[in-house]
Amino acid sequence: MSKPKHILIVDDELEIRKIIQEILNDEGYSTSTASSAEEARIEAKNKKPDLVFLDIWMPEEDGISLLKDWTSQSEKEFPVIMISGHATIETAIEATKLGAKDFIEKPVSIEKLLASAQEVLSQSITGEDVFSHLVENIPAFKKTLDEIDLLAEQGSVFIIQSEEGVDKTAWCKALHFRKYSELGEFKKLEFSENDSINDDVQNRLFEPFDDEKNSILFIENIGKLSEDEKALISEKLLAHSSQSKLKIFIGVSRIDEATFMDEQKLTTLNIPPLRSSLKEVPEMLDETVKFYVEKDGHGYRRFSLASQNMLSKYQWPGNLRQLVDLVQALLSRKDKEIVNVDEIKEIITLQGPGGNILIENNILSLSMKEAKKLFERAYLTRQLELVGGKISELSRRVDMERTNLYRKLQSLDIEYKKKKKTTS
Repeated sequence: MSKPKHILIVDDELEIRKIIQEILNDEGYSTSTASSAEEARIEAKNKKPDLVFLDIWMPEEDGISLLKDWTSQSEKEFPVIMISGHATIETAIEATKLGAKDFIEKPVSIEKLLASAQEVLSQSITGEDVFSHLVENIPAFKKTLDEIDLLAEQGSVFIIQSEEGVDKTAWCKALHFRKYSELGEFKKLEFSENDSINDDVQNRLFEPFDDEKNSILFIENIGKLSEDEKALISEKLLAHSSQSKLKIFIGVSRIDEATFMDEQKLTTLNIPPLRSSLKEVPEMLDETVKFYVEKDGHGYRRFSLASQNMLSKYQWPGNLRQLVDLVQALLSRKDKEIVNVDEIKEIITLQGPGGNILIENNILSLSMKEAKKLFERAYLTRQLELVGGKISELSRRVDMERTNLYRKLQSLDIEYKKKKKTTS
């Protein structure tokens, strides 16, 4: 019998905690509770939940602050569903941007609670996402992973370099899943604009790791830090790695992003672009289709021989991410079982030669205002298609506040209401 999923309930109201706990226990889930942000940190660290229900309004420290802290410190290896009785749409959007999977209003509906928990947990794929799946199952990628695996034995700190669209996180996860998952932890630390390496970050950077275990820390967007902060984190990383079994991977798109590190103490791992493995594109397409059919319940679509030949000659400027986006867009259409060349051309043309959205239909004959509207409509329509009509995901993807996004969709006459599934 498989181990039941463990859910942590964080709410300052005892009655709410009891009600949610009873409901979840009756459904066969394992549960624990916390009445404050501090208690939640301890519980999450000790019991490693599969899911957290997190109240927004709590004394001393609110749920948004805790979620932001978990996310910024790369300690959130579990999905979070927010609950609140007084939240505004701005609060909900902020929580969504920070990675919250859903938002439940009080008084809590039992049906909504269970449905949300089931959906979020079903979306969690242990050890891999689509990119990790492809890395582990495509022969050319496995060969590269084997090479990285050998090099990883020869040092502690590595630069992992690839073009845009190559999911560096997936490669590190695949390495961890293959070799270290039962021994150590995988953590990701991702910086954004205006982040800083304060004393708290320094103190907590390595706290989650057991020095006696082979854990992996993947750092991304380190180039967004100041030069002084880069030097500081370089010193901390090298000092810690020399005294532990921790493997540190720093992801960059250009090698000059890593010049702040002492190159003599580094090994650079180069991940080849997708165009170096064109012969295996048909297998990549099929594996991606099968992944989403199993994960999301999409109907299976098969690529015609002509479409496979076409995509095996395409240069894939957007790399693996472009291929995955293409498959997602094709699966969302569901109108035909076979994917033909014309359908491929339509999407590839829209994406353009750089893997980005591009309008080619006589755009230079239009005024600036008309061209902008045409672009925005094509861009948002295509993005909406890629996220399956989910406005919350679209808001995150295009980095647009949801209220403004609704207004923009309406002004462009874009149908955004998700159609209900029909059964035959």
